[in-house]
Amino acid sequence: MNQNNCTNDNCSCTCNDDICCIDTCRIYDTSRTQDCIEGLRVVLTPAGMQVLQNCRSPRAKEVRVLWSQINTDELPFNSGYYQVNIRYYFYVVLTCCVNGVSQDIEGLAISEKTVVLYGGEGNVSIFKSDTDSDPCYTPNLNNVIPGTNRPKVVLEVATPIPLSVSIVENCNGIPLPPEYDNIPQQIINLFEGGLDLNPCNTIAVCLTVGIFALVRIERPSQLIIPACEYCIPDADKTPVSVTDPCSMFCSTPFPIEEFYPSTCAQNRNNG
Repeated sequence: MNQNNCTNDNCSCTCNDDICCIDTCRIYDTSRTQDCIEGLRVVLTPAGMQVLQNCRSPRAKEVRVLWSQINTDELPFNSGYYQVNIRYYFYVVLTCCVNGVSQDIEGLAISEKTVVLYGGEGNVSIFKSDTDSDPCYTPNLNNVIPGTNRPKVVLEVATPIPLSVSIVENCNGIPLPPEYDNIPQQIINLFEGGLDLNPCNTIAVCLTVGIFALVRIERPSQLIIPACEYCIPDADKTPVSVTDPCSMFCSTPFPIEEFYPSTCAQNRNNG
């Protein structure tokens, strides 16, 4: 390791030959997706279904991702590769013109996406200390699955682009896609009046939407990187009145070295 030679008393961080070890996440694989999803079934609220009965040409006003459910499974016979299943929950707002009056109705659409990414192999269990736990606490280990070093999947998705909306007639009895069977109650509660999941409705709304997304798979890693100094807050942002008796104290330079014993400070002391 190269040693810093800091002769400047101010030590303005020109000594950039240090290296340090950090705990971070290393990206093993990424995927860029650009999907056009056609015929996406939109489940409306009960009030929205009543409005739709008198509207035959709704327009998409807003589409955004409420939540995504991500499941990761190891691929058999392909060591280190993982199948990532992503389920999107879309919040949809449609504008309907009924008797010359514009009305907005809201609903939910669900879509699934699958990608295969390389996430490396990990055969260790990871445990982290809990500084807030009671030293006399006895954990309940019943039905606990041991934590393994499974990679983490991160999804970044841009605001979806609604491309077209269509009405499907005479769909009485046509079942909803299977991904609509177990909608989390927390999502249903976001819609006033809930969602109309009755398969006996005679009309339905289908949406075509475009999605740009990035999916990456990562693992905890310890890396050695070049370093110059600690990441130190540069100033105290607390407003101080000039008439306050503590103003002199507040004008005293903050003793950074007391909190961050830097290499530069050590070199000054040794010099």
